[in-house]
Amino acid sequence: MGINPDALYEAVYRDVQAIVPSSDRPTGSSVKGYAAEYLLKSVIRKWIPSDTKDADAASKQTFISANNRCKDWKFSPADDWDRELVGEIQRVLNDFFHPYAGRQLLVQSFYDILAVGRPGPGVNVGSLGTSYYTKYQASPLTTTSLYLYEMYRDYCAWLPTFSEAESIRYEKFGCPSVVSGSRCSFVPKTNKASRMICIEPSLNMYYQLGLATILQARLRSYFGIDLQIQPKVNSELARLGSIDGRYATIDLSSASDSISLRLCEMLLPKWFFELLLQLRSRTTEIDGKRVPLFMISTMGNGFTFPLQTIIFSAILSACERLFLKKGATETGTWSCFGDDLIRRREIYPDVIRALTLLGFSPNPDKTFSEGPFRESCGSDWFCGQPVRPVFIRKLASPFDIMVAINQFNEWSAYTGIPLRETVHFLYSHLGAKFINFVPFDSSYDAGIRVPLAYFTPRRNRNLSFVFKTWEKRPYMLRIGEGKIRFPGKVKECYYNPAGLYASFLFGELVGFSISVRHDRSLRNRRLRCSPYWDYIPTSSLTNGVRLEWRRWESAVMGNLPITPH
Repeated sequence: MGINPDALYEAVYRDVQAIVPSSDRPTGSSVKGYAAEYLLKSVIRKWIPSDTKDADAASKQTFISANNRCKDWKFSPADDWDRELVGEIQRVLNDFFHPYAGRQLLVQSFYDILAVGRPGPGVNVGSLGTSYYTKYQASPLTTTSLYLYEMYRDYCAWLPTFSEAESIRYEKFGCPSVVSGSRCSFVPKTNKASRMICIEPSLNMYYQLGLATILQARLRSYFGIDLQIQPKVNSELARLGSIDGRYATIDLSSASDSISLRLCEMLLPKWFFELLLQLRSRTTEIDGKRVPLFMISTMGNGFTFPLQTIIFSAILSACERLFLKKGATETGTWSCFGDDLIRRREIYPDVIRALTLLGFSPNPDKTFSEGPFRESCGSDWFCGQPVRPVFIRKLASPFDIMVAINQFNEWSAYTGIPLRETVHFLYSHLGAKFINFVPFDSSYDAGIRVPLAYFTPRRNRNLSFVFKTWEKRPYMLRIGEGKIRFPGKVKECYYNPAGLYASFLFGELVGFSISVRHDRSLRNRRLRCSPYWDYIPTSSLTNGVRLEWRRWESAVMGNLPITPH
């Protein structure tokens, strides 16, 4: 099954053509007009093509260009303001990495990092799986330095279970393989360019994520930035900025790939810069060739995101201090989440100047300082109203169609624009076997979310609602007596008893099985019950806001066919 993106676009066009701005209805005439035009421009912009060769090539070229810019970057101040800016950034970062009034380093030893180390969710160079057990207890280890392994082994020696697990692993797979760096891979992003991610050596990733945990804690205590909730903060500031223009939102092009080694050497304390050099990959493999990295880290490196948040937060903070020196009495709130930056509009020119000076390029398509539109962290606002479009990446399965229907219904709810043609078109391609109705708090791919006014499920003896739902079939390693089997395969995983106990202590081994990350789309249809139906949880946010029940109910009733199958 598959739906042509052009057919979907035509259906959306038929729904919004009367609202989309034209010569007699200018773009800024209404919120609905902007939302309709935005949806039409974006609905298939991220469609995944059947052949991603061109998109991968574009991503690769972007990465190589960014790496070359990092190689060539050097600090070239134009005046005293530029020099003073760098001095302020250095002072902020020095305070950040030296807690307790500079009397202590943020990271005392590798043991601090290993104590909070953890595996990444995906594969690593040389690993035989994606779980903690398969990567660190039943696989060859890979590292860019044997010294990292020696520290890891010494740390394990303090913990008898982990020490025994590593001894058993070492007996089977031997000493870790020393590699020069990472290996690049591609994942779909838009129909024009993929996202390039570098796969790190397994031990490096363990250290990198341990360091990331320490940096995240320091972000909370020093800047007040909690990466768990910061997207909500950015979303609210973007909404306020779209109302009165007080805040500008800034997004950068290839931000993580633009943090050059020279920049980090200039801004960061010497000891911390040297620590990053020990944990990073010096090269990455592209098309079978080793390419030296002149950026400090790549997408896929465990500490990339918190590190860039720290650097950009320091830039925003330094710009604030210089602005106050000009005689300003206040600068207002600022926020940073990765490369999503928000700053008062008065300081916006200084921030752009600072970013450009340090080798970063603001993305003109996603940076806004004028007009009634603001965008940040997946939320889009026009005059204080949510207008984020629906991005359809694929419609290759019934579950993709379910997700699309639910997303279009929510879009109709917060914009007030019905999409009857679009939803009917998608509904007609959803076979009767796959049509089932679920309450709002079900996942997007569990079924079609509907109110009780549209569909009345049966009740059980406790008066709870009973309904059918689609659920992903778990993919697990099954632990047996002296053996571990991959699901659906004769292939067995190496059996490491102490490693299994370590996996249990890690919280991964539950009920004689280990969940494995996978991209398979196997699902089962199951009966579930719920004590409530017509309810939207307070924690459920769409475009940064909680939907109003009546608006969502009206949108669903208006978009879906009158008579359910």
